[in-house]
Amino acid sequence: MKFFDPKSFKAQGLVKPTLDRKHPFQRLPQKYKKTVRGELWDLSENSAGVCIPFSSNTRKLTVKWSVKNDMRMNHMTDAGIKGVDLYEKRNKNWFYVGTGLPDGRENEEILLKNIKKKQREYCLFLPLYDTTVNLQIGLDDDSSFENIIKKAKPLVFYGTSISQGGCASRPGLAHTNIIFRELGYECVNLGFSGNGHLEKPIGTIMSDIDASLYVIECMYNVDKNMIREKTTPLIKSIRAKPQTKNTPIVFMEQVIIDNDHINKNFISSVVGKNEELNKQVQESILGGEKNLFIIKHNGAIDKDSEATVDGIHFNDLGFQRYAKHFIKNIRKLSIL
Repeated sequence: MKFFDPKSFKAQGLVKPTLDRKHPFQRLPQKYKKTVRGELWDLSENSAGVCIPFSSNTRKLTVKWSVKNDMRMNHMTDAGIKGVDLYEKRNKNWFYVGTGLPDGRENEEILLKNIKKKQREYCLFLPLYDTTVNLQIGLDDDSSFENIIKKAKPLVFYGTSISQGGCASRPGLAHTNIIFRELGYECVNLGFSGNGHLEKPIGTIMSDIDASLYVIECMYNVDKNMIREKTTPLIKSIRAKPQTKNTPIVFMEQVIIDNDHINKNFISSVVGKNEELNKQVQESILGGEKNLFIIKHNGAIDKDSEATVDGIHFNDLGFQRYAKHFIKNIRKLSIL
């Protein structure tokens, strides 16, 4: 068996992938370390949304991977936090193959064995909430390996713990990874747990990415005052480069899981934030900004209140519904 290391891969989901990185799959290159807050930088080292699309005719596939922190949380599975997911593409559709289940910082899993030798397209999704410090894909000695490069400009998502993938049971079920498989666009995941604060430095980083679409889903981490003060500056920071002047920017409203929830103050707060977001975006449009859109929360994860792990963070059902809601509305807006 021969093993391919990070230098062999053309990973998707990295900002400026050719620039220097301390860890091969950290989302932001080192050049931005002094641009963002320390807490946000630490989160940016997590490999959320990063994947390795490739093709091979191997009969057996083994993955070895190492994580930095051996992170654990009480509301998310170890597989989602620091595992890896393999998918295969057949007849233009993606199918789940298996999960590399973590057992600490150093991990190894056989994900395929004794299959027919045939050229197949795969995608390996990396850990959502830990830093992948090393990755090796092992294939048969006589097999092929080819990176698959997405030619379309990426979709860039900026947001919160939910954007980062909390709390999918495994990496492939985070919504940006679902959207990658459904739409075929590379997705750059700038989800930072607890730190989706509509910050200008992140807007500046986004402006460095020549994207098909920018998606802002920060509502869970901000209040009305932050929305009022930061929405317009964020838009202007994204628009700072010639390449981004007309790129669509989509704001996602915060989801209201249950309009009849017993906690009326919480519901009122979310309604107020969504109203303020709509007001700020509309003012930017009246001020001359073009290609700004809002996707309403209605029906995003349905009304049965079964789509979260804790009333906030999505479970697998929630991510599937949210991705479907996003795709439906993006197609309705005809902006891709």
